[in-house]
Amino acid sequence: MDSLDTLGSSKESDNINNVMDELYREAGTTLLEEPDSSMELMDTHREDEDHIRKIKEFQDYLQMVKITIKPGCSEEVLKVALNSMSSLLGILAFMSYPKHRSSL
Repeated sequence: MDSLDTLGSSKESDNINNVMDELYREAGTTLLEEPDSSMELMDTHREDEDHIRKIKEFQDYLQMVKITIKPGCSEEVLKVALNSMSSLLGILAFMSYPKHRSSL
């Protein structure tokens, strides 16, 4: 009986090993088929870089305005800059207001 128990135990062990191997194979295939989380992370990173690039672009424009609007600039240039900045701030304030954010 001991040899039959050993043979049965061996078959059971082989079956468990086969099931485990099959589970690992299926898991590997599933992992390869699913969207890779590192790709999502890379997309988020690219979006962050794009956002930072746009902020730097805005800062560059603001710096150009600071260079242009200084003592000695014409009254007309100063007036256009003030009106433009006032309009921009009004638009940004409107867009920042929570009720209007969802309608954009």
